[in-house]
Amino acid sequence: MMKVKPKKWILVSTGVLALGGLGYWMTGSKTEGEDVPTFTAQRGPLQINVLQGGEIRALQNFELKSEIETPTKILSLIPEGYLVTEEDVKEGKVLVELDNSDLKSRIQDHEIQFQTTVAAYIDADEGREIQRSENQSLVRDMKETAIFALMDFEKYLGRDLTANILNAATLPKDSEEFDKFADTLESQASTQLESDPAKLGAPAPAKPIKPVAKKTASKTVAERIDFTPFLENQASGDGEAQQKLRQLEDELLLRKSELAVAKQKVEASQRLSARDFISKTQLENDQVNFEKVSLSVKTAITQLDLYKKYEFSKQCAQLLSAYRESLTKLQRTVRANRSKMAQAETRFQTAKRRYEMELAKKEDLDRQLKACMIRATQPGLVAYGDLNASASTRYNESIEEGTNVRFRQTVLTIPNMSQMGVHVNIHESQVKKVRIGQPALIRVDAEPGKVLEGRVAELAVLPDSSSSRYTPNLKVYPASIHILGTHPWMKPGMNAKVEVIVDQLVEVVFVPVQSIEVEEDHHFCYVNSGNSLERRPIETGLFNDEFIEVRQGLQPGELVALSLPKKLIPENKTTPGIGQPTEAPAKPKPKAKEKDKDLAAVKSLP
Repeated sequence: MMKVKPKKWILVSTGVLALGGLGYWMTGSKTEGEDVPTFTAQRGPLQINVLQGGEIRALQNFELKSEIETPTKILSLIPEGYLVTEEDVKEGKVLVELDNSDLKSRIQDHEIQFQTTVAAYIDADEGREIQRSENQSLVRDMKETAIFALMDFEKYLGRDLTANILNAATLPKDSEEFDKFADTLESQASTQLESDPAKLGAPAPAKPIKPVAKKTASKTVAERIDFTPFLENQASGDGEAQQKLRQLEDELLLRKSELAVAKQKVEASQRLSARDFISKTQLENDQVNFEKVSLSVKTAITQLDLYKKYEFSKQCAQLLSAYRESLTKLQRTVRANRSKMAQAETRFQTAKRRYEMELAKKEDLDRQLKACMIRATQPGLVAYGDLNASASTRYNESIEEGTNVRFRQTVLTIPNMSQMGVHVNIHESQVKKVRIGQPALIRVDAEPGKVLEGRVAELAVLPDSSSSRYTPNLKVYPASIHILGTHPWMKPGMNAKVEVIVDQLVEVVFVPVQSIEVEEDHHFCYVNSGNSLERRPIETGLFNDEFIEVRQGLQPGELVALSLPKKLIPENKTTPGIGQPTEAPAKPKPKAKEKDKDLAAVKSLP
C-alpha cells in the first residue's frame, strides 16, 4: 500500500500560518484585515482519515483458565514474561499450582457414596435378571397347567369332541393353537415393557390391547354351554365319557336281558307250580329274582339318565372351567410378570442413572484434581490474566500467589506474537466513515517514526456498553485493526495511534477547519481582500482533523481568515472542529450602532 506523504507546499503553508499567527500575537494589527491571521486556499490532493488512539493486542490468545468449580488459592505461579519453549511443552512444565486440599477431601467423601452406588447398581442388575428368570419359570408352569387341563379335557371327551366344544367356547382347541395364544400374550407383554416409561425415561400413553388373547377372554366369560347334544352319535368315541356312556348302555342292555330271562323263568315257574311240578318256594324265589332284576334295570336306566343329564355335563363344565381358568391364570401371570419386570427395570434404570451421575461426578473431581496443576501446552510469552479485559477488570482480578481464582477465570495468557492488531474505540461521529477493509496507518509510541500498515478487520454494530457505564452520553464502537506483517519488537499493551484512511481526494480546494463558520446549517468563511474581510457563503465536503474540502464559493490562492476579529464574531456561531462543529464562546451583545457599523464595513470590502 502506498504511504501518503504531505507535500512540501503544505508544510511551507503550515509554517507560514504558524509564523503569521505568532507575529499577530506578538505585535498585533490596527486594521481589520491585518488583525486576523490568514491561510491561502490550496488546490491539491486531500487525504480523508479518522485518527484514533488504541492498544496493541494479539489477534489470537491461548488462555489458561481455572477449571476448579470452587474458588481456589494460587500456591505457586511462574513469573510474568517467562518464555515457554517447546522443551517446556514436551516436559509438561508446571506454570500454575492451585490448592487441591479441598478437592482431595471431597474425593474421599465421594468415594464412599460412589461405592454404595456401584453396589446398588450391581444389585439392581442382578435383581432384574433374577426377576426375568422367575417370570420365565412362572409362565412355563402356567403353560404346563393349561396344557394338562387341555389334555384332561381331551382325555374325557376325545380329541374331536373336545375340539368342537372349545370351538363353541372360542378357546384354543389344541396344543398348536394354545402355543400361538401363549406366544401372543408374551409378545404383547414384551412390546408394552419396551414402551414402559421406566425404560424410556418418558411417560408413554397406555395402548389398548388388541391381541387374540384378550379378545378370546372377553368372549369366554361365564358362557353356559349345553353339553348334552355332544353325546349324540358319540358312542364310538375314544374319550372317557364315551367309554362311560357305553358301559352304562351295556349295563342297561344286560339288565334288560336278565329281566327278560327272569320274566320267562317266572312265567315257566308259574305254569309248573300250577301243575305242582315245582314247589311254591321255588316259584317265590323266581318271582323275587324277577323283581330284583326289574329293580336293576330301573337302576341302570336311572344311572344312564343321570350320566347324560348331569354327570356328563358337570364333568365337561368342570374340565372346561379348569382349562379356561388355566388360560386366565396364564394371562394374569404374564401381566404380573410384566409389572414385576417393569418394577425391576425401573429399579435398574434408576440405579444405572445414579451410577452414571456418580461416575461422572467422580471423573469430574479427578479432572479438577488434575487441573490443579496447570502445565505448559503452548509455547510463547506468559502474561497474567486476560489481556483483552478492561483495566478495571484486570485490577479487580489480580493474579498473584495467595489470591483466589474463580471458575473459568483466565489465569495466564500466551499471546500469538506473529499476528498483532490494534484495538480502538471509534466515536459515534466518525463511525459512519469507517468500513471493514479500509487501509490504516499505525504509529506505535514505543517506536516513534515507524509507520506500519494495516486494515480494518472488525467493527462493532452496537456501541460498547462498558464505556457508557460512567459516561452515558459517550458512545464508542470497538474496532480491530489488523497489522500487516510480523514485528518481533511489538508487545501486547503498547499504545498506538491509528489513522484509518477513509478517502483520497484528488485536486480539490481545501482550507483549515477552524476557518469555517457554521450558522443554521450554512457554512461561511471570511476572505481577506485588501484591508477588510468578506463574509462569503461556501459549500463544504469531506474533512479530516486539519483540513476541510471547499466545493463552491472559494478559489485557490484566496486568503481565508483563520479566526474572526473580536468585533466580527457573531453571537452563537460555531466553527467546525475535528470531525464535528464546535460551538463558539458566547460574547456580550454589541450595541446596535456598533454592530451595524461593523457589518457595513464587512460588506463594503471588495
